[in-house]
Amino acid sequence: MNTAIKVVAAVAALSVSSLVSAVPVLTISDQGYSAATAAEAAFLSSLSGSVITESFDRGYAAGDQATTINSVFGVGSFTSVTPGTGGACNSGSYSCADGLAVLSSATSPFNGRFALSSPQWLDSMDASEMTISPTTGYNSIGFYMTDPNDSSGRFSIGGLDFSFGDIFGSSLGSGNVFYVSLFDAAGLGDVSIFSNANGDGYGLDNVTIGSVAVPEPGTFALLGLGLLGLGAARKRASK
Repeated sequence: MNTAIKVVAAVAALSVSSLVSAVPVLTISDQGYSAATAAEAAFLSSLSGSVITESFDRGYAAGDQATTINSVFGVGSFTSVTPGTGGACNSGSYSCADGLAVLSSATSPFNGRFALSSPQWLDSMDASEMTISPTTGYNSIGFYMTDPNDSSGRFSIGGLDFSFGDIFGSSLGSGNVFYVSLFDAAGLGDVSIFSNANGDGYGLDNVTIGSVAVPEPGTFALLGLGLLGLGAARKRASK
């Protein structure tokens, strides 16, 4: 059973009241700059109270590389759990084993990864696994993701796996951009990103954390229908 169907099954098995605390809700924009920026605007408008964004512009030099990179604004930390093993991440002064890197177009050894609204971004440096550990006290996170073209990759969130092939599509070309957002009423935990193709990776930009009010029960009823539709659409697309 694929990931999209797993999420639908979880929704179908839960009451509206238990759904709020049991299932993280992952939302992915359509591919493209316009769709991604519109999704970011919608996400930001849904947040209330303290909102923190890390653009990787201030406090970092292009080319900075480390196993763990901490947000200078307090968004959280980003860790290369399993580094890349070869390819462009070993180019020039870079080493795959040295972890994640803050890159710019002038310092990047990769094609297809780029900043969205700032000159720098955080690059996975082809890590097979990286983890985002958001600051506690928030229930939502959103970020741009460029070049997630490893269709066998996945997100792992709160014990649920979300396959890149299911959520981004099975035919991903270099240079694509999406906006990814996650809501978890129980509070944000670690978000792990796995890239299962050797020498493949992605860039992250404008990582934002904040909180939204728990949606009304009717919203969760619509959510169940929406996830069901997503599962059906992905099944049709795979035939």
